[in-house]
Order: sequence, then structure tokens, then C-alpha cells
Amino acid sequence: MSEVDEKAHYLAGIRRSRIMAAVFVSIALVLGYVGSQNQYRSMAVDKPASARIEYLVTGTSSNVRIIYLNDLSYRAEKVGTPPWKFSFRASKGRTLEAQIDNLSGDGTIGCQILVYGEPIYTIEETTDAAITCAAVVP
Repeated sequence: MSEVDEKAHYLAGIRRSRIMAAVFVSIALVLGYVGSQNQYRSMAVDKPASARIEYLVTGTSSNVRIIYLNDLSYRAEKVGTPPWKFSFRASKGRTLEAQIDNLSGDGTIGCQILVYGEPIYTIEETTDAAITCAAVVP
């Protein structure tokens, strides 16, 4: 191989190396930009995948039974006097329910279901023997 051919071969190798370096740097920049955009997108989420739920029982009754769907969607029971509150998290579309029985027959009973602190279902205090608050997580 002549000296001219060696020099041309050497210069062609340098050009290929520079082109490959430019390609790799470009790919790294694009991947870095895309990755950073995904990071910011995930930080912009306003609310988590589940909502904060509260059941509230109010009234003046001296003895009530509360049967409610708990955080695992199982029926649970509580006997006592109002006021009573149960808080948990639930996913969109889930059924919420609290049944209140006035066991003593005296006073009043009422209930409310709240999502993020805002009422989505309310029964004002009443002298009825039993009431049921029911809703679906929006």
C-alpha cells in the first residue's frame, strides 16, 4: 500500500469515528430529553390512584349499629353512639355503603360519605329506625 493510500485510509477512519461519535452523542441527548420529560410528567399528577374516603355518622341516638363496607370491601360492624367516623382509601368506581340502625329507638341518626373532604352523599339527621348512605367513588 502506498503512502497516499495509507493516508486516505487513515483519514477515512477518522471521519467514520467522528460520525459514529456524533451519532452516539445525538442518541444520548435524545434519550436524556425523553427521560426527563417522563420524569416531569409523573411529578405533575394531582391526585393518587385512590381517593380519600370518610364515612360520618351523626345524631343524638344513645345506641346505633353501623354496618359498612370497609377499606377491603368487606362488611364490618360497629355498635356505639354517634358521632362516628371511618377513613380509608378506595379506587374509582368502588361501591361505598354505610347502614345505620337506631337500636335504642330514641334520638336521631344521620350519615354522610365524603371524598377528599367533599360530601358526595348525605342523609340529614332523622328519627327513622334505619338509614343507608350509598355511593360510588367518582
